[in-house]
Amino acid sequence: MLVAFALMALTLLLAQPAVTLPPDEDVAAAKDWLVRVQRLSFATDREYCGYLGHTADGAILVTEMVRGGHDGCTPAMPDSQVSLIASLHSHGAYDPDVPAEFPTSRDMESDAREGVNGYISTPGGRLWYIDSTAMIAVQVCGLGCLPQDPAFHPGDDGAIRSRYTHDGLRMLEIPD
Repeated sequence: MLVAFALMALTLLLAQPAVTLPPDEDVAAAKDWLVRVQRLSFATDREYCGYLGHTADGAILVTEMVRGGHDGCTPAMPDSQVSLIASLHSHGAYDPDVPAEFPTSRDMESDAREGVNGYISTPGGRLWYIDSTAMIAVQVCGLGCLPQDPAFHPGDDGAIRSRYTHDGLRMLEIPD
């Protein structure tokens, strides 16, 4: 009985919410947009952001990119006829003192508040997808799948997992 209870408790602790993966065409549109933004983001050392949505007739729409700051960006809201799907943003240029190879808990919280999912590109060229309902970030593709900052040095952010929960991201952000 005690062993069965312990196994059940361990299963609950290890269980993670299921992630709803986006349609391939949404991933492709986000990736295309972020490929264009990456080099600009590295050159200016700024985040860039926007939205992915669907028009009234169901076509995929990506909004105009907005230049943000070193550690944040607020995209312009599109026309009310656009059904928002996800936020899009780059994590700027490589900085050895700023962990940027994974989303932040703030990235996830912002998407959840807006009721959208999210896509994030990193200086190392990773693409992340945030399921803001499950509060899980999943690495869509790894190092170099998007343009990589020439100054990038792999390993500075430690081992990068393929997925993180909101609580897992918060734990990474706690200073040593």
